[in-house]
Amino acid sequence: MKVKPKEPPQIAVKFANMMFVLLILLCVLTVVFASYRIFNPIYAVNLGDTKIEIFYIISILFGSVFAVLFGLGLKGLSNNLKVDLSVLFFTVGITVYGFETYLEFFKKTYQKNPQERKIQREIIAKQMGISFDTRTNMEVLEDLRTTGVEAFPEVNPSLFRISDGIKTRKDRIYPLGGISNKTIVFCNESGFMTIYESDEYGFNNPTGLYKENNVDIVLTGDSFTEGACVKPTDTVSAVLRKLDFNAISIGKAGNGPLIELAALKEYAEPLKPKIILWMYYMNDFVNLDKEIKSPILKKYLTENNYSQNLISRQKEIDGMLVNYVEVEWEKERERREKERERREKVKREREWLSENPAIRIIKLRNLRTMINLIPNSSAPTHPPIFREILLKSKQMVSGWGGKMYFVYLPAFDRYSLGVEEKYHDFVMQTATELDIPIIDIHNEVFELHSDPLSLFPFRMRNLHYNAKGYKLIAEAIGKRLEADNYVSIKSKE
Repeated sequence: MKVKPKEPPQIAVKFANMMFVLLILLCVLTVVFASYRIFNPIYAVNLGDTKIEIFYIISILFGSVFAVLFGLGLKGLSNNLKVDLSVLFFTVGITVYGFETYLEFFKKTYQKNPQERKIQREIIAKQMGISFDTRTNMEVLEDLRTTGVEAFPEVNPSLFRISDGIKTRKDRIYPLGGISNKTIVFCNESGFMTIYESDEYGFNNPTGLYKENNVDIVLTGDSFTEGACVKPTDTVSAVLRKLDFNAISIGKAGNGPLIELAALKEYAEPLKPKIILWMYYMNDFVNLDKEIKSPILKKYLTENNYSQNLISRQKEIDGMLVNYVEVEWEKERERREKERERREKVKREREWLSENPAIRIIKLRNLRTMINLIPNSSAPTHPPIFREILLKSKQMVSGWGGKMYFVYLPAFDRYSLGVEEKYHDFVMQTATELDIPIIDIHNEVFELHSDPLSLFPFRMRNLHYNAKGYKLIAEAIGKRLEADNYVSIKSKE
């Protein structure tokens, strides 16, 4: 005769039932939070990123399935089995949250997102007695316009990757510069808004530098090359000019390798500079994944001598970009109040979340970061096309008798967390195999510096360097060119 298992104490059964109810509530909260995040992204960069949305959809599916399973277990499992399982869940929960608490207070692993960093910068600036301009780019633009300044936002080529440029009456044109000879409002990381006067092709340079066979250096790259977020006199190209090099930056925020190749074709080849500085940063592959989908941009790689002749079409480009800005500006005005309310709501939420360790512990923020169980943007690849782009760029530069250098720009995480950029070895090996001289800014500047974090605004995880960082980079480049026996045009005069 089968012996019936002895019933556990009533207090143990109540504990087990309570544990199952708590687990059901946890699953339901996961579903609710994930649903909220899909329809209310915490910051705009998440909009339209399918990988982030998929992460939350999977969270909803798992939360729903486990809520049902725990519900069935609460009603259908024997008391003995429920007690055993509840002890297991309780033990695992205590272990996991104990480890998360340790990570939060002794070895924090997560990184603040852009909105959290902005709030933190403002707090630090206030503590340091530094005035921090809290206005948005749009508010700065309107303030300038009310004083009679014809100001425009920074317009970069990455805005047109999906649309493959802008449609004209005859065809399509993919602008690689910006609006020329205007006041441009750029970005704010150090407490002040970067505002510069664009040159005759919409880049962050003084006017009058574009003279064939009279240019020492052309820099191609992204926002680092453009000079975010410092004064126009503190960019890498500006410091190189102070070092007596005739230097021009054709970098724009958001540029990736394919746009950088296209910019060389359109703006550097006509000038035939002696030196090309190819400025590489870790997000270049993210941008390349998007650029390769543009038929116009792909032509710069697949078709020999392809050009849109942009250097002779600036008036046409200005008209299109001004119209683009005005249309987008009007859209912005229409949603301004709604966006301001959303921004304030997000700011309050971020302030609460970023300053509340209990919330971070409940969400297992550090542990999930450690095992990469967090919503991240789609991971880029490093296809052979990067090698093709570099090779074609080098061949183009060599064709007019110039020399190309590969300038590696390190990221903040290397000095705060000791984390090496994912594609470091790949890009270094590629440049080496193509016999492109490398200027490794990590080796030449940051590794030698006693306090590398001081080269970032407020010592925080930002995308860019501060003025001191840009200055040291430019000086390191100048020393390398001097060591390679390059003499600037000014020095020869």
